[in-house]
Amino acid sequence: MPEITLPSLRRHRAPVRWRRLAVLFACTLLSVPGPAFAGQRGTGGSGGDDTKPVGTIVEFAVPTEGANPVGITGGPDGNVWFTIQAPVNKIGRITPHGKIKEFPLPHPDRFPDGITSGPDGNLWFTEPQHNHVARITPRGKVTEFPLPQADSWPFGIAGGPDGNVWFTENGADRIGRITPRGRITEFPLPTPGSQPYRITAGPDGNLWFTEPFANRIGRITPRGEVKEFALPNPEGAPFDIAAGPDGNLWFTDGGGLDHEIGRITPQGAVRRFPLPEANSGPVGIAAGPDGNLWFTESNRNRIGRITPRGELTEFPLPTPNPDNTPFHIAKGPDGNMWFTELIGNKVGRVTVGGRGHGRP
Repeated sequence: MPEITLPSLRRHRAPVRWRRLAVLFACTLLSVPGPAFAGQRGTGGSGGDDTKPVGTIVEFAVPTEGANPVGITGGPDGNVWFTIQAPVNKIGRITPHGKIKEFPLPHPDRFPDGITSGPDGNLWFTEPQHNHVARITPRGKVTEFPLPQADSWPFGIAGGPDGNVWFTENGADRIGRITPRGRITEFPLPTPGSQPYRITAGPDGNLWFTEPFANRIGRITPRGEVKEFALPNPEGAPFDIAAGPDGNLWFTDGGGLDHEIGRITPQGAVRRFPLPEANSGPVGIAAGPDGNLWFTESNRNRIGRITPRGELTEFPLPTPNPDNTPFHIAKGPDGNMWFTELIGNKVGRVTVGGRGHGRP
């Protein structure tokens, strides 16, 4: 079983709610005997044209066995890019037709995690275990930038409205900013032990991020001014976050047993949408080209869709293995949603339909 590095397993000050959150995938990983299920390689096909039913899922096996794909993003080159952790540490690229190429990182044991398209036409990703933010060109050239403070543990990363790239520093309770040339600035958070995880550009020109340890959603302006919003669920642990088509921010929350999707307005008003089944394990979330939000259910082996009005639909993965663990999800340049399968060692594509579906 490949080793997965999780901040919740390494930091002694983690509260009970974060340990519960870690169960979403940590216990699943530890319980899998032997190599991860490889599944069948999909045949591919063009997407985003409404010729296939909404919710149609095709999966593509990652060439490296047991690779543990994690973060994923649409690339500037018309492809989808994703991070590969154990055992080889690579960046992967998949075409809309499912052809995968892997790019090895210059140093071993980097454990790349979050990845995003940068404003400079490159891909940017985090290396938590070795305290770097890195850049890869569409041709595969990698450049790494060390963070000023040791044990910062960068995880989430997103392009900002200011032409820079922003990232979370889970171990240092900070939000970082890096220019396309590699100059880094750090902004401390007001809540000790908040350990920010994922981050996204908001519809209001700011950056928004999750604080699973503090059960809060944070907002930071391009100038570095921070405001935090406490969540109403006392067992909450917000995980991933995305800007919605309705001008609000949407996030996954796997705290406690009643897992849910949350929505927060730019002014801080929160609404909760419980998932149909307990312990669903929502992890990744992203806005789709259809005007809805799409998310992963790691414990139920499903992809979910929620409209801006809160109407939920779930789509099961086609393979019979219950441990595929759909993880992070992103909109692809081809008009479909793409997601990683942490244990299934695959990248999946789900047809979402045309723009406007499900909008209020």
